Amino acid sequence: MEKRKEIDFVNILLCVLVMLIHILSRSVASLDKASIQYLTVLIPSRLASFVVQGFIFLSGMKYFMKYSDKEFKYLTFISSRVRSILLPYILWNVIYYLALIPLGYFKFSITELLKYIVMGNMISHFYFVVVIMQFYVLMPIWFKLFKSIDERLLLILSFILMIGFGQYIAAGFNYNDRIFIKYIFYWIAGCAVGRHINEFFVFINTHRNKIIFLYAAIALIDCIGTYNNNTKGYVVGLENIHIAYCISAIIFVFTVCGKLKEHVDKPILGMINRQSYNIYLSHCLLLYYCDGFMKVCGIYSVRDILLFRLCLCYVVTFAVWGMYDAQTIRNRT
Repeated sequence: MEKRKEIDFVNILLCVLVMLIHILSRSVASLDKASIQYLTVLIPSRLASFVVQGFIFLSGMKYFMKYSDKEFKYLTFISSRVRSILLPYILWNVIYYLALIPLGYFKFSITELLKYIVMGNMISHFYFVVVIMQFYVLMPIWFKLFKSIDERLLLILSFILMIGFGQYIAAGFNYNDRIFIKYIFYWIAGCAVGRHINEFFVFINTHRNKIIFLYAAIALIDCIGTYNNNTKGYVVGLENIHIAYCISAIIFVFTVCGKLKEHVDKPILGMINRQSYNIYLSHCLLLYYCDGFMKVCGIYSVRDILLFRLCLCYVVTFAVWGMYDAQTIRNRT
């Protein structure tokens, strides 16, 4: 499989954006919704909110690229995913749980901890791991579907299934976002693109300006709809607008990252790419302690809190994992 730097750059961007969402989350929750400050944090938070869908798309793409010219061995694949995805996830659940007990978030209970691990609801973004592992467990089914059914039909059916499940069948189920069907279109789309990766990049390069314009238009509609929904009341069809936004955003970032791909080998970006999963799992712990520190110090200004969270989360997280990455590289040589 030919290595595509565009894919690495998209992975880096998604990692940085998921951190941004969590950095901004406190301001989005606490600011007066009628204020201009609220709007200035809501917009970047909303624009970044395609990251889970993007990671799912990216994962499907990578594996269908990888196994396009390589034999797929299920047990080898699953054992690899358990070691590299599931075990670090379990470890970080334990770390968060023990680290947040002194801050008063939990009282120690093995049963409670196990429930958090299974449900992926201890920390806001952990549910992604529960979802992506479902896709991995079902990997033979995806290969079989693409061999037996026209992929255009698969895309249509998966889109209908995703809408039907999320908005009708499981609309009242609190944990519907932990079930893979909620995101099945993004996975199927990623798999389809992985089968035709060269054609995909030709398409986005050919239609670059149209993609950028379409993304900007849908992003504007989604942001306006979200702001009105949060300030004036329910906006009909907002979920479908956001689905359209997520699809356009995924295509857009590949379009933009194609122009930036040569920068992916820079040390800081290479580190983020290699350590993206560790960064994804760990960065929120710093934000919890950051909030506790500011409370002790009497820092209550929303602006100061945001700046402190922004600087501390990015700088410390990248510094820690940068040192770990450097040590890992040294150990291999």
